[in-house]
Amino acid sequence: MKLDEKWIRAHLPEDCRNDDIDVFSGLYLDGLKVMSYGERGNPDEVYYEAKDEEDLRWWQLDHICRFVGKADPSGTWRWYRDHAENGQWYYIEHRHYDYNAIEDSRLPGFERYLRNLKYAFPEDYWKKRVEKYTGLMNRWYLIPHWGYDYENLRFIEISDSREYTSDFDKSDEIKPETVIRIVD
Repeated sequence: MKLDEKWIRAHLPEDCRNDDIDVFSGLYLDGLKVMSYGERGNPDEVYYEAKDEEDLRWWQLDHICRFVGKADPSGTWRWYRDHAENGQWYYIEHRHYDYNAIEDSRLPGFERYLRNLKYAFPEDYWKKRVEKYTGLMNRWYLIPHWGYDYENLRFIEISDSREYTSDFDKSDEIKPETVIRIVD
């Protein structure tokens, strides 16, 4: 895919300007349309249709922001999924933890993406993305569990609510009999 590499790199945070930005596998340009190759013989599909060249550059930058930079997975989670037996998860529990939730592998990547957007995009666009991704983080909570710290550019816990199992079972997921080991 054709990129305005100089412009894109200038809009990335300094710590990831030299990262690989070839992240458009399976996509190609047809004028202002970003096309996705058809799956197993199906016709190619329009993935994104830009209004003009500038809109296309901003879309490319947004897409690249998902993949560049380093995520910070350093937080300790209270519960880690260990394994599943008979359709039920079993957990390891930490007594000392940063997050009082089940490990969510999306959190470091979402934080990295939102930090990258903060650097390059207008405030209102960035805030809309923060709202969207906070909603995604709260998908499996009846009461919102995650908020966003706009100053430190991180997700924070705002409640002690627990994830629910499924849309058909709104009970708390962590049950005492599913904790198989406690780690100090």
